[in-house]
Amino acid sequence: MKDALVKITFDVSDQSDSGFVTERLWSKAIGDDIYVIDNSPFQAYGISLGDKILAKNENGELKFVNVVERGGHSTYRVRLPAGCDHNYFLQHWKKLEALGCTYEGASGEQKLYSIDVPTIGNVPEVYRVLQAGEEAGTWEFEEAHYFRPGKT
Repeated sequence: MKDALVKITFDVSDQSDSGFVTERLWSKAIGDDIYVIDNSPFQAYGISLGDKILAKNENGELKFVNVVERGGHSTYRVRLPAGCDHNYFLQHWKKLEALGCTYEGASGEQKLYSIDVPTIGNVPEVYRVLQAGEEAGTWEFEEAHYFRPGKT
């Protein structure tokens, strides 16, 4: 069904030391087993919001096969120090928001945020802000996917 939101399963067993084996991302069906990723990943690497992917049905579950076309977004992840809450994150979020970034949050012992960078031109400045935050002890960050034009 075109434009329907569905969950696509990504195998992350060899990508993460978090203990997760899979991650399921919301995606929009656009036809011929092609889907557009509709949220930012917390565990999967090499994938970002807006990417077009191929997914196949295996035993009633849609599973990621490969990226068909990049959507132009990059993904970074931020983990807050133990004991810090969402308000703490929001105090430090303004610089990234001003650069056009959006985020999704996950709760847990340490708060984890998946940061979407929709414009390639902003990536170097976003990286500087993230790195400065890490150096200041505000958070730890990692690059989950950096969009490079012409690469899939």
